[in-house]
Amino acid sequence: MLQPKHPLSRAQVILVGILGLAEFARGALIVSLLPAFVTGPLGAPITIVGWALSSHYFLDTVFRGPSGWLVDRIGPPRVLTIGVAIEILALIGAMNTHSPDWVIVFVAILGIGTATHWPAVVTGTNRLTPPERRASIMGLVFAAWLTGAGLGPVFINFLLQGRDRTAFLVLIAADIVAFIFTIVVYDPRLSHIHEAKDRVHNWLKTLKPFRAVLPGMFVQNMTMGVMLPILQPFVSRVLHFNHWQFAELLVGSGAFTVLLLVPMGRFTDRFGLKVPLIAGFFLAGGSLAAVGLLRHFWPLIFAGGLLGFSYAMILPSWNAFLAGMIPKEIEGWLWGVFMTVEGMGMAVGPIIGARLFGYRIWAPFMVSAAILLIMGVFYTVYPLGKAIRS
Repeated sequence: MLQPKHPLSRAQVILVGILGLAEFARGALIVSLLPAFVTGPLGAPITIVGWALSSHYFLDTVFRGPSGWLVDRIGPPRVLTIGVAIEILALIGAMNTHSPDWVIVFVAILGIGTATHWPAVVTGTNRLTPPERRASIMGLVFAAWLTGAGLGPVFINFLLQGRDRTAFLVLIAADIVAFIFTIVVYDPRLSHIHEAKDRVHNWLKTLKPFRAVLPGMFVQNMTMGVMLPILQPFVSRVLHFNHWQFAELLVGSGAFTVLLLVPMGRFTDRFGLKVPLIAGFFLAGGSLAAVGLLRHFWPLIFAGGLLGFSYAMILPSWNAFLAGMIPKEIEGWLWGVFMTVEGMGMAVGPIIGARLFGYRIWAPFMVSAAILLIMGVFYTVYPLGKAIRS
């Protein structure tokens, strides 16, 4: 029998809502609006999109560590306030520029703001959650992320075709609401500040238990980065799907993930994380390879659903594993370090994805699928349970 549901606190709900709104804006920009805006009104090649996304994820990566450090010093809400304010300014700049070079600059600056999302929200929600519910709350956090990041591209997809400014205004409005939420969220546990007692060399010692999984953090997220610049052109130029079919494909893959994240989180809390993590990587590799090879709508919907199911297994178990290893006194900084490594993979991925897509249409899918299958083999033999702190 799975664990019973527990009511969420008001602060948990607001933190999750902030993440969903901010990722709605970012997801809509990088998946739908940016490729259409750059290759349409600006008349620039798709390589500009690749460089813009890589620049974005580079700064997102560089500033995750400092964002985590700030979380330990000034608390998650204030860090989110700073980050969302930067995002609003970056979107306003991108909306008003006519230069592809400046698009790269503003999308990169957006990465400074988005770097605050995960260290602040994950640290904040974990402070408000007992250890036995780590996977459940991680499932909820990722459900909010995927709901926002998935609905953003779908919704904005229908505002394109000459209405790019309207699309930008919708994204800015979403971030303004998130900004207001960062001001009103409150819980005494969120305002707890850790004194700067530990020196950097002591902090670095805390990375020792992760030395075997840090490379995996990089390549796992690189596979997602590979997909970012090629998804929209793959759907429109290769599959020749219309806007409705594109939306249905995104919903088909995303719905399984969102609907199953919280149940899979509860399953992981109850039965352990190794089975869903390993099975998730194998299923993700197989279904992603199928997406790259299939050309008909309904088989693609089915493969996308399996891909979504696989990530519903991976995300709560993987992040519950990390949460179980993190010392509370430097939780923000250490989450920032992990997310920096993950972000490095996301930063490299779009450049690789754009180049692989230009070489062979199926190449980005096959390379990413192979990496995921290898990770499944690795975690089959890695002693996950022994590494988790009590």
